[in-house]
Amino acid sequence: MFVFLSRNAAWVLALGVFAGLALPGVAAQLRPLLPLAVAGLLVLSVMQTNYAEFRRQLEQPRVPASIIFCLLCASPALMWMLVNLLEVPDGLKPPLVLMAAAPPIMAAPAMALMLRLNASRMLAVVVGATLLAPFTLGLTADWFVGAELRINPFHLAVRLAAFIGICFALAAILRLLLGARRINENKPYIDVLGLLLLLAFAVAIMDGVGNRLSVETEYVLTVMAVSFFANVLLQVAGGAVFFSTGARSALTAAFACGNRNMGLLLAVLPESSAPDTLLYFAVAQIPMYTLPALLSPMYNALLKNAS
Repeated sequence: MFVFLSRNAAWVLALGVFAGLALPGVAAQLRPLLPLAVAGLLVLSVMQTNYAEFRRQLEQPRVPASIIFCLLCASPALMWMLVNLLEVPDGLKPPLVLMAAAPPIMAAPAMALMLRLNASRMLAVVVGATLLAPFTLGLTADWFVGAELRINPFHLAVRLAAFIGICFALAAILRLLLGARRINENKPYIDVLGLLLLLAFAVAIMDGVGNRLSVETEYVLTVMAVSFFANVLLQVAGGAVFFSTGARSALTAAFACGNRNMGLLLAVLPESSAPDTLLYFAVAQIPMYTLPALLSPMYNALLKNAS
């Protein structure tokens, strides 16, 4: 069972998103667990951090730091310009900009391993961007979407900082209590636990989306199309910016740019947030959970041609 889940993680996650749409009752029951699932994923990821690999990346920080800058600063500015140039529905402008300003998903290092990307660099980028996100996201929200967000940007930054700080502290305590050796010995079980948390998150985040899909079919499908376009656009932009660093490094940056941790935002945004913001953050999980499986042959081909 564990071996099957690990080997087919990409497809299991892809099916999990659609299970949330097909099983609205289960999605509604799991919805209160959404912040806990996000916190659990963050704790597990930080707890398993390979500090030797992390330090190695910090010794040559130019590329990881450049990727983090693109993720947290250049990317939201680019998205803000695009949503104002293109005919994007007003309700989708704030979530698109916030998505482009969020750090990469916590599962990115694990997915990088599956896709044969630079997992250690991805780890450095994810940890660095996640720690900086409360400061940069607050500024992004204030400058670009403050009036439309329905939450004070300063409050957003404080909530994010508290949420991330607690998760990092808990991960440090668990690592201290368990020890690196015991964590490494039980890695297969921890990975499956992480996969189950991802599945729970995927199902829970779809709560209410099925109802809107049945009532506002055309609009929800439009949001879904926009989310796929935004994911691919950011991946292409990230890959193009770091093309000169080599295929593996460029694809690593591309994956980080396209797949953002909107669950982190959902965990701290109030239920009174704009419905379209919550809808986009939910629907945008579909490309994040399906594209790794769909694009893996292309990633493999690009890496093979470059080697």
